[in-house]
Amino acid sequence: MAFRAIATDIDGTITDDSRKITVPVIYAFRRLEKRGIKVILVSGNVLPVTMGFRIFIGISGPIVSENGGIIMHENKIYKNFDKSDIETAYSEFKKVHPEAERIITDRWRETSIALIPSMDISMVKEFFGKKGYRVEATGFGIHVTHMEQNKFFGLKKVAELLSIDTDEIVAFGDSENDALMIENVGYGIAVANAWNVVKEKADYVTKSNYGKGVIEGLKKLSLI
Repeated sequence: MAFRAIATDIDGTITDDSRKITVPVIYAFRRLEKRGIKVILVSGNVLPVTMGFRIFIGISGPIVSENGGIIMHENKIYKNFDKSDIETAYSEFKKVHPEAERIITDRWRETSIALIPSMDISMVKEFFGKKGYRVEATGFGIHVTHMEQNKFFGLKKVAELLSIDTDEIVAFGDSENDALMIENVGYGIAVANAWNVVKEKADYVTKSNYGKGVIEGLKKLSLI
């Protein structure tokens, strides 16, 4: 099958553990878009951060932010969820666990919340899971979203906007919130540093970490 789009997580996939982007990835993505293959950034991060990445990388594909909560395509923003009920649940949680701080970018988060990564995730999952919310860790934060909110949900919406099928998409990822996306696209690639839950769902696991793994995967599929 000819792949028509590349979907990629940002943190821990095209960036390293210190969040520095792998520079050759930038040039690879630009070459892909020159060939008509859209590059879609799919992140748990907020739209302002994800949009900044897209601008400075120099690509034009749609953006999926907040694990499918926010989509941007051709300067139009689609908000898929509301976080008011999650905020109410967080207020309850904070009373019991005053140490439950949120990551600094949460001031721009519109559809979910993200707690600092040092929190005990089992405790977070127990509390919010009982209330019907999805809890996923990324290594950079603990995300609390609506149960149906996930990266593949957002990517399906993007595929509709691009008039393509999700089977025509190659996806790259590394952490828990990438697993559904990796499992359900046409070809899912886990970079070498990915969590086991992602590797188990992938069609291919790279030998190289982070952005070097992305380059490896693109070469394997003869996309660059």
